[in-house]
Formats: sequence, C-alpha cells, structure tokens
Amino acid sequence: MEQLTGIESSYLAMEQSGMPLVVTAVNLYEGSNKTDFSVIRQGFLNAVTRFPLFRRRLLNVPAALDHPYWIEDPDFDVDCHLRQLALPQPGNWHQFYLQLARLQALPMHRDRPLWQAFVINGLDGLSGLPKGSFALVVRAHRAIADNGQLNELLMRLHSLNPAPIAEDGDPGFCTREIRPRSGQLLSNAIRNQGGRWWRSRQLLKQGLDRYRSLRLADMPEAPKTIATRFNRHPSTYRVVNVMPLSRSRCQKMRERVPGSSLCDVMLTLIGGGLRNYLLHKGELPEESLVASTPQRLAGELQRQLKSAGIAGNLRLGLYTDCASPLERLRKVSEAQSAARAHDPLAEHTLVNEAAALVSPLLMNLGVRGYMRLGRYTPYRYHTFVDGVRGSDVPLYFGHSQMRRSFALAPLLPGAALTHTVSRWGEELTLAINACREALPDPDAYLKALQEAWQEMEACLLPQQEAEAEQDAARLDFPRARRAGLSY
Repeated sequence: MEQLTGIESSYLAMEQSGMPLVVTAVNLYEGSNKTDFSVIRQGFLNAVTRFPLFRRRLLNVPAALDHPYWIEDPDFDVDCHLRQLALPQPGNWHQFYLQLARLQALPMHRDRPLWQAFVINGLDGLSGLPKGSFALVVRAHRAIADNGQLNELLMRLHSLNPAPIAEDGDPGFCTREIRPRSGQLLSNAIRNQGGRWWRSRQLLKQGLDRYRSLRLADMPEAPKTIATRFNRHPSTYRVVNVMPLSRSRCQKMRERVPGSSLCDVMLTLIGGGLRNYLLHKGELPEESLVASTPQRLAGELQRQLKSAGIAGNLRLGLYTDCASPLERLRKVSEAQSAARAHDPLAEHTLVNEAAALVSPLLMNLGVRGYMRLGRYTPYRYHTFVDGVRGSDVPLYFGHSQMRRSFALAPLLPGAALTHTVSRWGEELTLAINACREALPDPDAYLKALQEAWQEMEACLLPQQEAEAEQDAARLDFPRARRAGLSY
C-alpha cells in the first residue's frame, strides 16, 4: 500500500464530469498473422506482473481527510481493461480520428486500476499504412503517469526485433494486501495532519525565499491573458486531429535562430496556426496568446527523487501578434530561455510540498469553487502544449513493427485546447485535442496550421528546400485535412 502524493491527489480533485484527466498513447502497427488479440493480451498480462501500477486501484480515506492510497486490486482481471474495436469500412483516417475523439471523452472508473487499452482493427483505408494494420490505444489517468511516463512504460513492452511474446505472465499474480480498516485510515490522517501544520511553517519560509529570489532575478514579464474561445470549461464532446511533420526540416528551421530548440520551433508553429485561425474568425486579440508547457527535471534528478520530474508549468507567450515567423521564433526562444533559467528543483520542491499540505476535502472544495467562479477569474493561458520523446530505432510488439506513435494530452479547466508534440524516428507529430464547442471546425484549424508551416518554410528555409517541401506536402496534407473531425 502506497499513499498518493499531493500532486497525484490534485489530479483526482481536478477531474470533473465530462472532463476526464486521462493521457492517451496511440501506436500504429503493421499487421502480422502472428500477432492477434491473444498475443496483445499476453503482452499486457506480462506487464501486469512486472509493473505494479497496472494492478493497483484507489483506496479513499473516509471523509477525504487525507490523500488516497494505492492498493493491490484483489479482484484484478486484465480482460476488464482490454477492449477490441473495429472501424466500419472503409476504415480511413476520418473514421480513425473520430474513434479517438470518442475514446477521449470516456470517463475512467475509479473502482478499478486507472488504465484502459483498446485494440482497433479495420484500418485498411489508412493511407501510408499496409493492409491489415492495427492500432493500440492506451489510456491512463494523470494520477498514474504523464504522457512521457506512459510512453516510456509502453516502450518497455516492445522488443528491438520481431519475436514471439513470452508467456511468463501469471494471470493469478497479485500481491495480497490486508485492506486497512476505516479507523486505521482516520488515525493515519490525524497523524499526517499534525505533520502538515509543522511543515507549513517551513513551507511559508521557503515560499518567501522563493518569492524574493524571483523578484530580484532578471525574469521576463509574465504575459497577460485575455479570454478567447478556448478559455471555457470543456464539454463532453471532443475533436481530434493530427499533423505529421518532418523532424529534419524543423532542425533546419531552428538553425536560423542560434540557441533555439525544437520546442521553440513547435511553439512558433502553434502560434502561427492560432494567429491564422483567429484572424480568419475575426477574433485575433491585440495581445499575444499564452501557452502553458511543463518544466521537467533532468533524468538524474528524477531518479534521485523517484518523481515524474515535473517541476511546474511555464507560461510562455506564443507571440500571435507577430506576423513574421522569424521574429516569432526569436521571441519564443528568448522567452523560453529566460523562463527556464531559474532553478527547477526549488520549484519542484515547493509545488510538491504545497500540494501535500492540502487535504483532498479542501482540494475538492477549492476546485468546485474555481469552476463556479471561473468566468470571473483571470485566465492564465489559452492552450496547453506537451512533448513526448519516442524511439529512434524500430520497435516490435511481437512480430508487428510499430509504424507511427503519438500522444494526446487531456483538456484542463479553462483551456479547451491542447497540443502534444510526439517524436518518432525522423517524424514529428502534432496532435490536437479540443472541446467541440471551442473548436467546431478542426479542419479549418488544421488548414491554419498548414499555412503557418508554409510561412515558416518560406521564411526559415532556403528557397529550393522550401519549394521541395511544399511539393511533398501537397501529397501528404490532403489526408490530414480530411481528418478534421468531431464527436
């Protein structure tokens, strides 16, 4: 039995009806007569044996006086988490993204381990994939893992060469735990509450020290935000869209601005897409739109702290008020370099300690109050942008090679549009998840992103390379343009 951290517990409190806080990994495989649903089931059965998070469920403290616990599910059944679906004919990208939009809106039941996996067949109409291909869509609650952790975990289920899945998973394997009585949970809650009062004094001192250091530091002025169509409580309906990009082209673009990163290039693209979309709608504000991106610790610090390594979120301007892609890229790079200059470890410690001091009861009350007063409170950002690093080498699930992989981030209170940048080999994928009420025409937004990409090519790449890329885009983008869907 293991107690959730304050941050993990906060994700449970933030989840509202119609807004599942679930991260999603989407993997596409070429078909093989040696890889069927039973083989995939065996792979997850092996994972259940090796990774405890696949078989742990929540144990709530009475009256929500303390953070919940992870406990082994004595009634765990892997078949309750695996589903097999099939697209109707002809099984094209349009229908595939429509199915993803439906899955994004599904709630996660908390009386079982907080993950689901869907095997989707009938993808013969997906251009760019061979006949017989299938998709594996894995959903996990944000309290278990973020997009990066889920992707890393799924990579461990694969091999570097085609090979049969070993049948070493025990369907009856589960550590039997004695479920504590309510009195014991309440006793632990009272004891933990006493410790919180003591730690709150230390946290107050740390917070004041942190405030003084940031006040004296040469930090960029925090961008102001005004309400747009994306600042709303998400409805129960989703739209999903995906835009494939060339990683090598993005690398060449960043060379135009020394010190910039791939992240800067993608933020520049998103800023250009939002600018074009809102300009076409006649809703482009004079002030720049703002994005929220996670700030992660270095890998060594993550291992030392046994943490997901997210120190907090950075608020970065997308500079939608800049028409020039080059100027926008320079400003994004400068702002991100300045924002990441401060110590992320101190931010990580402060955020986690503050979240640990608040009981779920107060968290729930605070979230509900924020939801009711959300329209009267200032918005902090317009979209959330996350990044997922994939594999640079081919991977196989059994005998089936993975051909494409991308992730989808959940919608957040007050931000009904998220972007997730996934890297897979030499391909980058920009995946869009949005509320249908905020983005009723995702095909128009995808077209705005394509126009922004072409503007960046013309401005940031040599002329011959830009023309060659635009010729290739005419063959690739139409299928993505037709994939703007809603459910």
